[in-house]
Amino acid sequence: MHKHSLLGEATDAGFLGASVVALWFLVHDSLRGRPLLTPSVLGQLFLLGNPHPVTTSIDFGAMVMYTVVHFIAFLLFGLLLAVLFRYCVQQPVVRFALLVLFVAFEFCFYVVINVVSAEVGSLFPLWTVAGANLFAALVMGAYFWLRYPELKQVLHDEPLGA
Repeated sequence: MHKHSLLGEATDAGFLGASVVALWFLVHDSLRGRPLLTPSVLGQLFLLGNPHPVTTSIDFGAMVMYTVVHFIAFLLFGLLLAVLFRYCVQQPVVRFALLVLFVAFEFCFYVVINVVSAEVGSLFPLWTVAGANLFAALVMGAYFWLRYPELKQVLHDEPLGA
């Protein structure tokens, strides 16, 4: 019996993942002396179409817009995860899909940034993107692990199926 609806699980997981990534980059930017630079730069690049975003000051509008899009994207990603976790208990192939999704999740953003703008890509070393995504994946995975206690036994018996 599920305690929340599919939409409830999706919003919980999406909010957790988005918050972890946002907090990671807030700390990272703050330690470099430029808090909120990441959402400002990414908002300028992806939402305002500026291939050479300003990195010396914060574009408040771009930062707010990117933050909203960031949370919406994670809510949609949370929906995908919620659907997959519901099926992975009964369908071993879905467990494999989760593994593939995790690997894609880890490197997708990094590759997209470097393809779109090498200049902006240099602001985001691999360790920062991989670290943020890894923590988000761990938090979201832990959320679903707690939501689906039967998953532990299924993974013990057949990790990725027979």
